[in-house]
Amino acid sequence: MLTADFHIHTSEDPEDLVRYSATELIDTAAQLGYSVLSITNHNFNVWTEWLRDYAWERGIVLIPGMEATIQGRHVLLYNFDFPSLSISRLSDLYALRDQDNMIIAPHPCYPSSVALRRLFFQHIDLFDAVELSHFYCRTIDFNRKAMEAAKIHGLPVAGTSDAHQRRQFHTTWSEVDAEPDPVAVIQAIKAGRISPCTSPLPLTMLIRINTLMVWRNHVVLRARALHRKHP
Repeated sequence: MLTADFHIHTSEDPEDLVRYSATELIDTAAQLGYSVLSITNHNFNVWTEWLRDYAWERGIVLIPGMEATIQGRHVLLYNFDFPSLSISRLSDLYALRDQDNMIIAPHPCYPSSVALRRLFFQHIDLFDAVELSHFYCRTIDFNRKAMEAAKIHGLPVAGTSDAHQRRQFHTTWSEVDAEPDPVAVIQAIKAGRISPCTSPLPLTMLIRINTLMVWRNHVVLRARALHRKHP
């Protein structure tokens, strides 16, 4: 079994403020015994051959990934030809699917303007798996509706950290029964050989995570943008 996380952000992300780099993430993951990672920055594929080799030298398979914004909603894409990717609608993805790539619905039923929500149900046959997000506690869990849909439609569930902060990483992850190879991992997930590993977080931790996200992305980044505009 391979310990894996398929939804993580790093400081190379062009849209969110993250305080650790891709190499720092890989180093941390290696120390925790991870075998598979996909760094899914917003609308940017950080994967390079150099980074792939850096991860491999540390025992990690690095799968090319991106959290793309399509019709204003987030979708996780893996092992696509990202430089040539041109998508304006979710329906465009149907023609691009093949056995070597993968599409996951991230946090589809969360109360966020970028969550898929109704589009998840309209295009549920598009997705190869559904994300079980780490961001929940015993009394607040927006994963439930998506998990019910995954069960009804026979879709695999991928546990992820969606980490933007160090404290988020390794709170939820997946175990995959596959050989350590990007395509083998993708095909194993599609075949249902994936198990999420998760437990509810304390409500206080959710509050700390969300507060820091708001501060970094809505205060710090906006202040930097304003400074660049009016130095």
